[in-house]
Amino acid sequence: MLPPYSIHSGLISIFKCLPFVVLVTQILALKNGIDRGPISCDKGKSERIIRVEKGDFGEIRSALYPSNYSVDLYSSWCQIEIKSCSTCKVQLQFVDIKFPKCEEREVDIQNKSRKICIPGCDHLHLHEVDYPYSEISHNNYHRGKSKYISISSNIRLYHCMSNTTVQGAKKFKIKFEILDKYELKQGMVDAYQGQSSGFVMSPNFPNGYAMNGETFSYLIQNLDPYGHVRLLFDDWDVSPQSEVKVYDGLTIHSPSIVLNLHHRPVMLSESNTIFIVFSTGLHTNGCCHYSGFKAAYQFVSEKVWTDQPVTDCSGIYPMKSGRTIDFTGLASAFNTYFDCVWIIKRQTGENQPDGVVLRMGEVLLGDGWIQYSKGNYLEIREGITSDAPVRYRYTAKNLTKASPIFTTGNGFYIRLRGGYYSTDKLQYIYTTYKNVTPEGCPSHYDFLCTNLLCIDQELMCDGIDHCGDGSDESPILDCSVSALWRLSFRWSMPYVETTTEVALKRDKPCHNGFMCVSGRECITKSKRCDGLRDCIDGSDEHRCYTKSTNDSQRLQRNVLNILSIVLLLVIIL
Repeated sequence: MLPPYSIHSGLISIFKCLPFVVLVTQILALKNGIDRGPISCDKGKSERIIRVEKGDFGEIRSALYPSNYSVDLYSSWCQIEIKSCSTCKVQLQFVDIKFPKCEEREVDIQNKSRKICIPGCDHLHLHEVDYPYSEISHNNYHRGKSKYISISSNIRLYHCMSNTTVQGAKKFKIKFEILDKYELKQGMVDAYQGQSSGFVMSPNFPNGYAMNGETFSYLIQNLDPYGHVRLLFDDWDVSPQSEVKVYDGLTIHSPSIVLNLHHRPVMLSESNTIFIVFSTGLHTNGCCHYSGFKAAYQFVSEKVWTDQPVTDCSGIYPMKSGRTIDFTGLASAFNTYFDCVWIIKRQTGENQPDGVVLRMGEVLLGDGWIQYSKGNYLEIREGITSDAPVRYRYTAKNLTKASPIFTTGNGFYIRLRGGYYSTDKLQYIYTTYKNVTPEGCPSHYDFLCTNLLCIDQELMCDGIDHCGDGSDESPILDCSVSALWRLSFRWSMPYVETTTEVALKRDKPCHNGFMCVSGRECITKSKRCDGLRDCIDGSDEHRCYTKSTNDSQRLQRNVLNILSIVLLLVIIL
């Protein structure tokens, strides 16, 4: 079975699919590829695009190969781009590369320089086209034999020339073949026959995948025909435009499920094989900031998983403002095994914080933490994936009230594993901040803590110590008035629309509401000029002018009400 995505739960649509037919089709495609023959650049065609399909093969050569090329045959460079199918990748074998020595540029050639052509040197430069693969794939080739297998279906190869008459060999030959983007993981419980566990990862994990409409497949097979496969996703940061589909088995009747992108998957197969198909989806910019997935698999003999963890406690939190992350065991007389992953992740856009601070709030890890201490731990990594470096690892032996943890990076990866009871509790508080400047606190981070951290003013007086020194929750009287103000004394003041606001309403209709100046949020008109910042950019509280004396009188009445409450509180205290 595939819990918690149960085949009989009705929560996920079940499809009868043909993964075996898919595999056979892929094999036939590789056997029936077309020989594209030798390909080279000449002076009239300095840029060439080769469109190929799965199984195609050929050679890329310098002009006149195997003889040396000359400057007369080329311009200063030659570019060949290979474009293949969405389920394809490109394998290049550099079988014969000979260029004159270029010692003064040797360091640049050996490094993975993003400079496509190094002046004064004959060499080859290769990189993938789609971001973010293009950021990590720049390679220079000057001599020797090597192999490169692409992540995606689209690569560019440059032949860079020095236009000099330096003596020496000047030629190259590269064999290419178009392969299927397919990974095979096999093994069994007997370690002598193969690996009993391992990982499968989305492309380019943990640095993110390109949303270019491509498809990747993974076959995880227990060589014991009566065995099973356990699968637990350590990382699950997938775009809403992407799809991860899992087949349980390779027969014509094999069920399949589309994994819920909002819940970390965990599953135990019915058969001895799990087949995963990952479709990246499309995005207008070709890439979003999703790290992807990393799944740990394990081959087992029995269809039993007594400590199969609950993962619904996991979540991804935006690195904006601040909030709490709370964990409580299930209401049961028995312990439940949990595997919770909480990610605090930096978002794109303006008004980026300088960093985030993580503090431990409530810690009541009692019976479960002690009774199952061998398997229980709390781990904090500085980064947003399970590959990030570990900052702290706590067990029952060393867990005390931990010190605050700061990072200016992309965020934190927090993981809690083990058996816990309903009485076991854990709370973390995270707060984004900016450093104070000579001019004071920057916008959106407009409350200055006593420790000189600037935090979002909305976090003031919310009952949680975000500053870490309690200054956002004191003095108590101020916070009491603030709470009453939030709950009971919001006023609605008329406002004067600016030209910019009128233009935004015209260009981006907001269903008769108020469009924030950022253009990303639409709020109701009743929240405009109510004394509370509802837009992230605070534009709903800008230019709140009064139009009549009635508005001024209403404001005065509200202020008098607040002053009366303050006086009453002073008398009570």
